[in-house]
Parts: sequence; structure tokens; C-alpha cells
Amino acid sequence: MASMRLSSFLFSLLGISFLLAGCGAVFVNEGSKNASLALDLPNPNANQKKADVSKEARVVANFDDGSKNMNSKLFNGGGGQWLAITFGGNKINSDFVVAGGANGTPKAAHLFGTLIDKGDKSYPAFQLQGKFKDSGYYDASAFTGIKFYYKCPATDAALKRRFAIGSAPTLPTSGGGTCTDGCYNNFGADMKVTPDWMTNSFAFADLKRESGWGSPVTPPDLTDHLKEFIDLEWANSANDAAGSYNIDYWVDEVEFF
Repeated sequence: MASMRLSSFLFSLLGISFLLAGCGAVFVNEGSKNASLALDLPNPNANQKKADVSKEARVVANFDDGSKNMNSKLFNGGGGQWLAITFGGNKINSDFVVAGGANGTPKAAHLFGTLIDKGDKSYPAFQLQGKFKDSGYYDASAFTGIKFYYKCPATDAALKRRFAIGSAPTLPTSGGGTCTDGCYNNFGADMKVTPDWMTNSFAFADLKRESGWGSPVTPPDLTDHLKEFIDLEWANSANDAAGSYNIDYWVDEVEFF
């Protein structure tokens, strides 16, 4: 008799389970990462509120003080510097913080000169690089994107213009990252010729790597690596097309949002 009662009880439980499942109920183990989905409770990881950061602490650089240092008040920042970089026998203007900023501000970054590309797969470029720290990573998880002013007159003959964010999985160990092969394919976006100052605004989720080259990144999106930023990069190049190219572009008012 006891055995029959136990069987009946188990059958009733099974019936209730099927009924609940048919109503859309979710069964999870208590303490699991999906536990919050049960009983229509909100997922604590969904739509997490970002830190409340003041406007001046969102500024990466506006160059108005004439220095090549990043904003000392940048949230989570400290010690960052701006550099003008090229290679392959090319020379770039080292005094790149000059008068004539966006919106009538005092100064901006201006890179210009002649780029020689030998077409030898070395891919030289004129690059403005803003490195967040002397060493280690910058944590940008308080923000959802970045914006800046950009100007690139028609006299710029670059065949490729790109903004990118260098992060741990895309930069080699020599550059502070963790990439060991197929490096430098950073998350970014292509830029256009614009003779007047223009605001460019990118959500981190919209910045993508270029297709067809570079080692895979796991997890695959920039939003998975917000605590691993190393630098910001603007690069104008000939993209391996042999020849001599006039390079001329400006950057100003860089800040997170």
C-alpha cells in the first residue's frame, strides 16, 4: 500500500512539472547563474547601471594645455601620454599639438607629412596614439562608447583611415597585450575625408575588427574586454599600395560617454 501511495505521489509531482513547463516556468538549480530567471525575478546582470562619472572625468584629452599628457582627471586614468608614430623609414612631425582646435578651442592634435609605402607588407602609417597608462590596462567599463572631433582635408591622400582601440587580446606582449600571433587587428571603424571638424561617436558595441586577418579573440566583442584597454589609435596609411602619399589629419576633444 505504501509503495502505491509513493508512486501516486511521484506521478502527481511529474504532472505538476509538465503543467508548469507548459506555462513557461523555468527550472534551475538554486545558486546557479540562471537562478534569477526563476519565478520571474530580474536578471541582476542585465542592464547594469554604469558609474556616475562627471563630465570632466570623461575627457581623455582636449590638448588645450599644450601638453602631450592625457587628462589627469580622467576616470580610472593616470599617467597616459600621446605619441605620433610611424616606421619604415618615414618621419612624422613630433610637435603635433598645435593651435586651431575644434569649436574654437585653443589646440588640437595635427599629424601631417609624406608617407612612403614600399608595398612590402610592412604597412607603414602615420599614427596618433593615446596610451592610457605607462603599464597595465585601462578599465573603461564605466562607459558605453567614445566620441571625438576629426578633420581630414582633401589634401590627405591616404588610402585607408581608421580609428581603433588597442586592447589586451589584439596587441602583442611587446605592446602590453596578450596576443602572440596575428596581432594588431584592433576593434575600430574606418574614417572619411571631411574638410571641416566633424563629431564621430561610436558605441563600444559597434566597433569591429577587420575581416580576413588576425587571430580570433575570445570572447569576440569589444564589450567583453572593456577592462583591458591599452590605447586609442588614429592611423592614415596607403594600406600596402606602393607610392608616396601626403598625410594630413586632425583629432580633438576626445571623451567617453
